[in-house]
Amino acid sequence: MAEAAYTDVAIIGAGPAGLMAALALSRLGVGVKVVDRRLLGEAAGQADGIQPRMLEIWDSFHIGEELRRRGTHVHKTVIYKPNIDGTGITKDAETLNITVPSAKYPYEVLAPVETIEGILVDALRENGVIVDQPTVPLDLTIHETCGDSRNEFPVELSLAKLKASYIRTHHISQMDRNNLADNADAVEFVQVLRAKYLIGCDGGRSWVRKKVNISLEGDQTELPWGVVDFTPITNFPSCRAKNIIQSPTVGAMGYLPRPNGTARMYLMLKTPLSSDSDGPLNERQSVKAIETGFLPFKMEVTDITWSSIYTVAQRVAERFSYKNRVFIAGDACHTHSPKGGQGANASMTDACNLAWKLAYVIQGWATPGLLSSYEDERRPHSKALIEFDKEIFKLLNPTGVSPEEYQELWRLNNMFTTGIGLRYSSTLIVPRFQELAPGLVIGERFPKGTVIRQCDWNPVDLQDLMPYNGKFRLLFFPGDITQPVAAHCLQQSVKAFMNSGGQDRPECWEIITVLNVSKETDPYNLVSELPIPLNNVYMDDRLRENGSTGQLHLEFGIEPDKSVIALVRPDGHICMLLPLNPPHIHDIKNYLTSL
Repeated sequence: MAEAAYTDVAIIGAGPAGLMAALALSRLGVGVKVVDRRLLGEAAGQADGIQPRMLEIWDSFHIGEELRRRGTHVHKTVIYKPNIDGTGITKDAETLNITVPSAKYPYEVLAPVETIEGILVDALRENGVIVDQPTVPLDLTIHETCGDSRNEFPVELSLAKLKASYIRTHHISQMDRNNLADNADAVEFVQVLRAKYLIGCDGGRSWVRKKVNISLEGDQTELPWGVVDFTPITNFPSCRAKNIIQSPTVGAMGYLPRPNGTARMYLMLKTPLSSDSDGPLNERQSVKAIETGFLPFKMEVTDITWSSIYTVAQRVAERFSYKNRVFIAGDACHTHSPKGGQGANASMTDACNLAWKLAYVIQGWATPGLLSSYEDERRPHSKALIEFDKEIFKLLNPTGVSPEEYQELWRLNNMFTTGIGLRYSSTLIVPRFQELAPGLVIGERFPKGTVIRQCDWNPVDLQDLMPYNGKFRLLFFPGDITQPVAAHCLQQSVKAFMNSGGQDRPECWEIITVLNVSKETDPYNLVSELPIPLNNVYMDDRLRENGSTGQLHLEFGIEPDKSVIALVRPDGHICMLLPLNPPHIHDIKNYLTSL
């Protein structure tokens, strides 16, 4: 057995959840070790739709542009229904895929999971983190955290590094690789890894979840679905849009465009799987259904790169952690269908929610009690996701999908599906003073908004000022500082924050000031006396209809005579709104010291 290794956080599973958790933690200075049972570069199928909020999150890691460049942008959804004589399909309606005005990116990006994971892997490599694969976990022990030499690293994993050559020559499936531990020909070496925390991102059949006896609650659907990744040869008129199709011969189908002229098809199989198919996973059954389901249009299926037939489990883990020491994320804690385009998005959002909290505890900036908020915030969202998935299944049924009902369901839930409307409620969210800025919804992500940087007049989106670097942001909206009252309020509030202990742990916070004045206004004499970098001073220079500045203040609901502070968490969610005045500065200090 190789010598024991040590790390802050061990991560099992290198799908979107595991890679995002590793990237977030490594960006925050936390040591990570990632293991995965797959071969290097091995990926197929799985989630491939990235929603508008996740695109914003990827921007916070400076990797969003690469994903948008390599993915397919889906702006339109088209719905087809059976034609009058029942011999084929005809277009019923078309609509915007994303209808949320506050979305920074009004589209969904579709890309193969190997592209999504590849970008994350490259970003990790830049941070010096390499995924250890193929490696499978053998055993897990959680030691007591007092009176023991293992106190600092209570998580003990036994890991088997497998021989890639053996897996390839013997065609060992991904699921069967956990059974190779006793095969000396298949194992390169066994290692003990000790960590402070463990995150299980190892899928719906999670080894980690089972080792700590966390059960999944929910149901297994009965009807099988087929999925095929292929290159279409077609005259289908909306082959570069998302399509929801009710075929009279096949039933419910979903068509998704992908990069380089490829596509993915989902289709409900009305009958049990036949036993005489000689194709992989009854591939012939799906291909035949696709080719007949698009009539009268031609849809020839070529160059199949992946296919599968599956039934859907709609389940949520009874809890998301074990003793606040072992955590599960992604499919390990919630399983559902891909019909809502939420799989990778929910998984990576789990990771971003958990990572900054783990970093704060590991760095000594917060107590371990902070970690309980992960389950408090993410489990309700997972339950809501399952309920939404059930609503989709009610419409995509063997008797036929109603285009009108489907369109209305999507319209009503677009804030949810895009991720823009995700609102947390926990001890970390302080629901006071919402009336100060109705457009800055406490618990939701800070919205997009263009401001002008005072030092060089560059236009900047406020979201771009909030990279995922572990800092809370104090966004000061003091109003028109050419007015003595507003200028005095800003000066005294900043000084009060610094005097209350704000100078402690400067790595945990940052002040950004947005002034309701024109860009020609020179605030140098005011802000030069304050501990605010000049490149953190911005102007809301856009004009309202009445000709005054402050269009963004108007969109946020901040009245011209009001001064507001928005406290934004490291993951971009607004946790507190306060009047901008010295007495309320202590509320911020108390919040930060209570973590």
